[in-house]
Amino acid sequence: MTGRYLTRTAILASVSMLALGSAPALSEDVQELDVIVIKDRLAETFEALETSTQITQEDIQQRQPSDLKQLFQGTPSVSVAGGSPASQKFYVHGVDQSKLNVTIDGARQKNNVWHHNGNIGINPMFLKAVEINAGVAPADTGPGALGGSARFETVNAVDLLKEGQDVGALVSFGYDTNSETLTGTAAAYGAKDGFDYLATATRAEGQDYSDGDGVVEPGTATDLINGLGKLSYQSQEGHRFAFSGEYYRDDGYRRLRTNMGAVGNDFNDNLYQRTTATFKYTLEGASGNFDPEVFLYYNRNQLDRPSELYFTRASGDFNSDLQSIGGHAQNRFHFGMGTLTAGVDFYHDHVDVERFWFSTDAEETITNVGAYLQARVTPIDKLSVSTGIRADFQSYDAVDDQTFDNAGLSPNINVGYEIIDGLTVNGGYSYVFGGIEQAEAALFHAQDYTYSGDLNPTTAHNAKVGIAYQFKDLSVGADLFYTKMYDTVAYNYRAATRINGDDLVTKGFDVSARYDWQTAYVSAAFTHTDVEYGDRIALFGDYNNAVPVGDILTLGAGYTFDQWNLTLGANAEIAFEYSNQDLEDNGYENPLPGYEVVNIFAEWAPQLGGTDFTLRGEINNLFDETYYSRGTYASTARVTPVNSPGRSFLLTASAKF
Repeated sequence: MTGRYLTRTAILASVSMLALGSAPALSEDVQELDVIVIKDRLAETFEALETSTQITQEDIQQRQPSDLKQLFQGTPSVSVAGGSPASQKFYVHGVDQSKLNVTIDGARQKNNVWHHNGNIGINPMFLKAVEINAGVAPADTGPGALGGSARFETVNAVDLLKEGQDVGALVSFGYDTNSETLTGTAAAYGAKDGFDYLATATRAEGQDYSDGDGVVEPGTATDLINGLGKLSYQSQEGHRFAFSGEYYRDDGYRRLRTNMGAVGNDFNDNLYQRTTATFKYTLEGASGNFDPEVFLYYNRNQLDRPSELYFTRASGDFNSDLQSIGGHAQNRFHFGMGTLTAGVDFYHDHVDVERFWFSTDAEETITNVGAYLQARVTPIDKLSVSTGIRADFQSYDAVDDQTFDNAGLSPNINVGYEIIDGLTVNGGYSYVFGGIEQAEAALFHAQDYTYSGDLNPTTAHNAKVGIAYQFKDLSVGADLFYTKMYDTVAYNYRAATRINGDDLVTKGFDVSARYDWQTAYVSAAFTHTDVEYGDRIALFGDYNNAVPVGDILTLGAGYTFDQWNLTLGANAEIAFEYSNQDLEDNGYENPLPGYEVVNIFAEWAPQLGGTDFTLRGEINNLFDETYYSRGTYASTARVTPVNSPGRSFLLTASAKF
């Protein structure tokens, strides 16, 4: 594998050498100007302390991701299953996203639709930021953060407006040669007299893609609609009222099990929809003892899979509807050493499953009420402490008419100390009460389930320790992580009974480095993850728990020729071969094959008059690697994995007015 790795990532070394050799020389004649810092430095300090992974708007604009897999391409600690967007689930240090507190614009996404489908629908094009708290999450993140949290935030009008504008618009068209997918996007936005507004629409449609061997992967065609709307008003006193609404739809004739390859020749219509609406009130610029925030949301996840005429039994045909309302009310108290946030939150989830092979349908309802405190203080110079606690009460009305009432406390602490300028050591610990985990909705389509009367809530211990160094434009970091969960979700399928599952452990380390010049950057990140479930490694059949990961390396580099408005860049994902006897003993391919995927791009961004034009060309999977990404269901005697796309050329043209 070493020879292939060197050959296939040579392009990255070339771009890196270009950056190393040229960037300092070009910057010698550049006059440095004073930088105006708008963001609160204290907030930045605690954001860095609490957040293990942050993808910024600049990162997203640089990468131009089209799906969840590409969004996390440079983040080896996050694994995303391959295939179409319908099958893409993500795992943080191997832990399934269903064990995280996942939000989009603050709206909780605990949907657990079906283990064969992706658990979240999102279009990265209008994302502003993504933050991952791996393991140790603050109390005001919300309930159920067993393995941490993942926060997705979409853009506002002010994030898109150019300097001096109060009205703007953009249009974009893209074409992918592999899947013959055409994507069109339009947006209009503005801000004036305290109001700001945003409306976007994206439509993408294409064919099934081919893998690196030229073999068509059936059921992977793109048929996507996404719309986002926002309206806000802020008074002169700082009272801000913000409304948002988003609709995401993925429609297609999919494999019966979208995360697998050939398991028979069954296909089915697969319509996934997410509808999210939010309201938020804040007092901008507040200080002292009155800094309130009130937030409410409505979220709906639907998966419709109509019964096909040739089905002779329940075979993945059902309609599921998961609706959730929730929110929080909190106040942030400002004082000399920092802030104290105090609040209450709630969610109320209702799950309906229309079952075509039963005379009755199935439903569940879960209600959680919580209260929390989170302090972020600097008690002495160079020492930062974020610590808090939450108390939760959960009532779970199960599918078999049992009710489980549970309550628990969740303390957390993150500490960082700057030993010398730029060098910080940090550590953290949390204990999390997760309640009874939400069941997989579609599980009830094939069987009537009962719940064990002694079912316990899931709890978790999380710990981390690390070091970070920041000197001018150099950033280096290393972290050790450990998470152990108890009473995870599990089923006795033969008896159709939900039971307490085995302990789940994930442990390992992350290392990363990045250097930025004015016109260039180089980066590298590596993750080693061991995931155990009971007395063996975690396996792909441990639905909604975890998957094996092993070692993953990502590389990136880019250089901008200012005089030509031209940027060249490349990135690579290298997953190393993973071998373990538990794979073979349980019928999986052993070892899991390694792969190296290299992508390159060129972007020309001229400005003509008042319009910003961008023409971008990408070659994804440059060397036409045939592979299935880590996190994808592996090969067995019955299952053929869903291979990721082979080489594809993507051309995108956009204009921003």
